[in-house]
Amino acid sequence: RLNNTNMDGFYLPPGARLEPGDIFIEVPFPALRHPLEYFRPNTKKPKTADIFSPADCPPKDGDTARGTFQLRVVMLLSHGCELDGVERDVTAKKTEMGRRYWLVAPIQRLLNGTTPQMQERTRAGQQYNKFYLPAVDILGNEEFYVDLRKITPVNAPYVVTAKKVASLTKPAALALQAHIGLFFSGLVLYVQPIQC
Repeated sequence: RLNNTNMDGFYLPPGARLEPGDIFIEVPFPALRHPLEYFRPNTKKPKTADIFSPADCPPKDGDTARGTFQLRVVMLLSHGCELDGVERDVTAKKTEMGRRYWLVAPIQRLLNGTTPQMQERTRAGQQYNKFYLPAVDILGNEEFYVDLRKITPVNAPYVVTAKKVASLTKPAALALQAHIGLFFSGLVLYVQPIQC
C-alpha cells in the first residue's frame, strides 16, 4: 500500500493496465560483460554445452550469451501504444507474449554511488542520465532514480508476471518521457501525448 502522505502527486497505487512508468520488483535484469563468451549445445553430449569466445570460434545463430542477471526493481519505459499493441496482438493470437520485448531500466538508491552534488543535480532534474524518484513507503521511504544509462529490453512475460508495486501519475509520467527525450537528444522537449 502506498503512503498517500509521501505521494506528492507523483505515485499511484498499481493499476491493472500496463503503463510507462510502472514500477516492478524482482524482474530478471541481464548483464552481459565484455569480453563475450557464449554457450553452444554439444552435439555429442545431450543436455550439455561448451563455452566459447570469439577468439576460439566465431559465434553463430543458436549460441547463447554467457552472462549474469540480478532480480531488480525496474521501471517500464516502453510507450503505451507498444504495450497495448502487444497485448492486443497476443489476445488476437497474432503473436505470443514470449516473442516480444519491452524496455525497462533499473531503479537505484540515490544515496548509493552518487556524490552529494550529483544527488542535488538528480533531484533538480539536471542529471540527465538519472530520473529522480521521490521517497515513498513502497520503496522503503528512500529516494531513488531511474538509471537511463542501463535501459534494456526484457522479455515481456517477465514484466507481465512480476509484481507491480506502483505507477506514476500522468504529470510524473510526462516528466519521465520528457527526461528520456532530454537524455537521448540533449534537447529540452515539450511533451504532448499522441494518440495510438
